[in-house]
Amino acid sequence: MKNIRRSILASTVIILILATLPISAHDFWLIPQNFRPNPGDSITIFANTGMDFPNSLSAVTPDRVNQFVLVGKSVKEYISDLKVQGNSLVTKYIFKESGSYVVGVDLKPREIKLTAEEFNEYLLHDGLPNILELRKKEGILDKDAVEHYSKYPKTIIQVGKKLDEVPIKPLGFPIEIVPKVNPYGLKLGEDLEVTVLFLGKPLSGIEIAWSYPGKGEEFAGSKKTDKSGKALIPLEKAGPYVIRLTHMEWVKKPTHEWESYWTSLTFEVLPKTPPSIP
Repeated sequence: MKNIRRSILASTVIILILATLPISAHDFWLIPQNFRPNPGDSITIFANTGMDFPNSLSAVTPDRVNQFVLVGKSVKEYISDLKVQGNSLVTKYIFKESGSYVVGVDLKPREIKLTAEEFNEYLLHDGLPNILELRKKEGILDKDAVEHYSKYPKTIIQVGKKLDEVPIKPLGFPIEIVPKVNPYGLKLGEDLEVTVLFLGKPLSGIEIAWSYPGKGEEFAGSKKTDKSGKALIPLEKAGPYVIRLTHMEWVKKPTHEWESYWTSLTFEVLPKTPPSIP
């Protein structure tokens, strides 16, 4: 009975800690209504903010968007028809031709001020133990923080059967996850190699995590990129999938000390025997 009570108490504490994390500690994902539409289909693309993929806690407003871009083999469009729908920022797009498409969003930087305790907890939860260790080493664990954060989610949408190399090309965001191959050429049980780019260069030793619906506020797994900024991500479950990371820099500017860069990549993992696409 005592063990049960301890377990309940521990779970309650974890929930309370997660609930009090700042909004900057929430991931930002792009979730298409259908990851694999047919040519001619009109689909809604949801931009969701939260910690329980893919559920959204609140909506980013259109004025925060620097660019909302869609790239295909023969098309590049900047989308401005954005609106808030419930807890999501949404847009609709008609995919006229078969092929692979990448949609990306560049959010304008925002400032957040945190107490030392809030900042340290956020670093611990969001895969930034290196920054926590840096604060410890520099003797500033008890120092409050002013942070500027920006977010850069991407999603890969496969229209019809025709695969191409659009997903393996960077969009040019300050930080992004770039797959080595088109994920729709893989299936459940295989690995997807990705490279993390920061300011156009491979980012080594950064913690990268992956997840899928049903995992709640915990990631399915994580690992660090190698010296070339690469990591092998296991495709463990069919359906919507997310790969994400946060990178932080100690910039020591007059207005703020910290800058964080958030990115995510969403797509659909195909089952071992993919259903046919018309």
